[in-house]
Amino acid sequence: MMNSGMRFLLSLCCVWQITAPGAETPLHLWESKPPKFLENAPPETVNTKGSIRNVSVPAISLFLPDTNLSTGMAIIVCAGGGYGALDWTTHVVYAAQVFNRKGVAVIGLKYRLRPPNAGTNAQIQALTLLDAKRALRTVRHSAAEWHLDPHQIGIAGYSAGANLAMNLTANFDTGDQRSPDPIERESSRPDFAIGLATWHWRDKISPFHFSKDAPPVFLVHATNDGIQGGAPIEMPRAIKADLEKLGVPVRMAEFAVGAHGVGNLIPQRVAHNFPPAKWPELFLEWYQKLPPR
Repeated sequence: MMNSGMRFLLSLCCVWQITAPGAETPLHLWESKPPKFLENAPPETVNTKGSIRNVSVPAISLFLPDTNLSTGMAIIVCAGGGYGALDWTTHVVYAAQVFNRKGVAVIGLKYRLRPPNAGTNAQIQALTLLDAKRALRTVRHSAAEWHLDPHQIGIAGYSAGANLAMNLTANFDTGDQRSPDPIERESSRPDFAIGLATWHWRDKISPFHFSKDAPPVFLVHATNDGIQGGAPIEMPRAIKADLEKLGVPVRMAEFAVGAHGVGNLIPQRVAHNFPPAKWPELFLEWYQKLPPR
């Protein structure tokens, strides 16, 4: 019978064998077991469309631009999939193809997913928040090594990934200065956050409680989302209103097309100037004009 350490090592081997499609540099967020590690988790899988399931060992993958193009900005991208899958190719790889050309690094976050028939919504949000915080700290800690600006590290997410991005935006911390782990001493506050088709189990009311110290937020949503599934537009509108009351910079780009895939940077959409596929330019133009915070 395998002990827990052997099971963890086996799970790491599986992660390396089934790395995320397009990943350049997979890096586990914790050297040993991550907090709240699930023993005897089902094996991680990835299908031919680049959708990953059963993630139990969180990791990040680096998509860095050419050094002669690099602006120092990095976006940690959280793929969507209802906390049951990660649509990695559609959300991470395609975003990297667009942003790398603009000199922006994309860091794909392979956060943990809910095992089949296990865990409540609140529990999976709490678990993935640990992964998002660790990802921010890790990128910030390694910024010099990866030629990034530690003050230009943001987080973006699609659907459930946007839920995670907003969760971090509302619940970041300044780090534990007493920790023996230098990564844990880093702040988990993103320098900006992007929510694409932000979702919370089809709710219309925002569950997030932001502070006046929250980072600037850019939201992208379609007015035809939430009609047949997806995410009703009322919730990101509520997020925008809450941030405005706090004096936090926020912009929401609304489109009449795109539905729940409004933020997807599918190559054909980008090539044919599909209006919602212009959100990266809209975001960068807005963010770069903001006063320092």
